[in-house]
Amino acid sequence: MNKIAIIIALALYGGINYWLFRRAWQALPSNPLLHTVFIILFIIFSLSFFFAMALGNKMPFAVTAVLENIGAFWVIALLYFIMAALFVDILRFSNHFLKFFPDWVYANYQQVKLIALVSVLGLFVVFSLIGNYRFRNPDVHELNMEIPKGDGPAGTLTMVMASDVHLGNIIRKGRLKKYVELLNRQNADVILFAGDLIDHSMRPVEHQKMDEDLRKLKSTYGTFAIFGNHEFYGDVAKATAFYANSGIKLLRDSSVTVANRFVLIGRDDISQHRRQPLDSIVAGIRENLPKILLEHNPVKIGDAIKNNIDLQLSGHTHNGQIFPLNYIVGSMYPLPYGYLKSGKTNFYVSSGLGLWAAPVRIGTNSEIVRITISLI
Repeated sequence: MNKIAIIIALALYGGINYWLFRRAWQALPSNPLLHTVFIILFIIFSLSFFFAMALGNKMPFAVTAVLENIGAFWVIALLYFIMAALFVDILRFSNHFLKFFPDWVYANYQQVKLIALVSVLGLFVVFSLIGNYRFRNPDVHELNMEIPKGDGPAGTLTMVMASDVHLGNIIRKGRLKKYVELLNRQNADVILFAGDLIDHSMRPVEHQKMDEDLRKLKSTYGTFAIFGNHEFYGDVAKATAFYANSGIKLLRDSSVTVANRFVLIGRDDISQHRRQPLDSIVAGIRENLPKILLEHNPVKIGDAIKNNIDLQLSGHTHNGQIFPLNYIVGSMYPLPYGYLKSGKTNFYVSSGLGLWAAPVRIGTNSEIVRITISLI
């Protein structure tokens, strides 16, 4: 992102926060102590994410974790506060011409504004609690399909895929332990991570020794992964070493033949301009075995079809994570979430096991995907 784009983004963020600050200030009772507390809290909420991102590696780990969690919730809250403020402003503007507010609203205008503010905050708390429950209880999505075995043996192959775990200050060690238990309960032949296993910084991942938990993953043929876009936000060399220490085989524009049963192909994220074309990666692989592709971002599904991939597994979209972003994401990708078959190629885009920002899912679910493949 260039400097002009950063300046524009910061100016927009500042303008939105100031607008929300003014709307909330106008609803508060005239109380100096309350005003002071409100100003302090608003500054902390609106700036904590930036402090965590800019100074996170220079502050004590606990402080960084607290600031990042506060900022993460504010990012989500901001969307709903904007929607609520816009709704109220549209009502006020419409009433200026149509005069549909009842007399008691005019007679108790300050109290009505306070009730509106408290109601918005209360609804956000309720939505957050529901959304956190949906995040903490991921689905196990079952997917069944048939794929020609080629030269490999016939039979059943069980894959478990997770994407967008985002290990760090939000998805911490305690949560990872539960994820490992959930994945191991699937008794998979192979475990796959389709990108963004790490959030953005290696510091919390190393500090919490998360590789110890990932080494406990159990499957017949092992655990494989690709980088998503978030691994490239931090230290790529450290991330690569972390995968190796975790017992995870990292595929970067490369392929591996697994147990003479299928070929697994992994691509770097589309944000990396030097990544190899898919046709270059598949050149020379065993053609007459099922081909499974890990592609973090599902924006170009045509590559898989053109290269006769049997199954592409992706993530990245989070299925929007929160309403109404799921509908916006739905307009951005040919397959924003779920299953699709085009020609001989099967596609599945996961909503993700973890998430970005606050641990809240509204209108979407966290999930892992258990794929049962009949090789015929």
